[in-house]
Amino acid sequence: MDDLIEVTVREAVPDAASGQYRIVLHARATGRVLSIWVGHFEGCAIALGLESAWTPRPMTHDLMARVVKSLGASVARVVITDVRDSTFLALLCLVKDGGELEIDSRPSDAIAVALRFNAPIFVDSRLADKMADELDDLFQQLEPNGTIH
Repeated sequence: MDDLIEVTVREAVPDAASGQYRIVLHARATGRVLSIWVGHFEGCAIALGLESAWTPRPMTHDLMARVVKSLGASVARVVITDVRDSTFLALLCLVKDGGELEIDSRPSDAIAVALRFNAPIFVDSRLADKMADELDDLFQQLEPNGTIH
């Protein structure tokens, strides 16, 4: 797990223009901030999890958490592993009877479930570096070419 960076979900911010949520991840050790974009419903589920606010009836991620618990399992961690064709990939890692099961997941779903278990969330360091490099490239494109007086 040396190549993983533990992050916390700092906030889930709705974007009215796109109808999506920006999920802001904060690296515990370095203070680095990484963001991913998720769908509206998934963003709402993450926001509810952050606020520990629950609906009268279980939403999808609450139901998933109940199923996991009912099967005698728990969420060990979530790992955001990669991005391909602008789509982030993640693993939801469950533990049951001493064994571990890694389940392919969307990061939004995995994060929403992890919040309900207070499970740690990690980002692969290569992905974090890739995200930071892309952000640096974007900022360089926005910088003016010369001094304006």
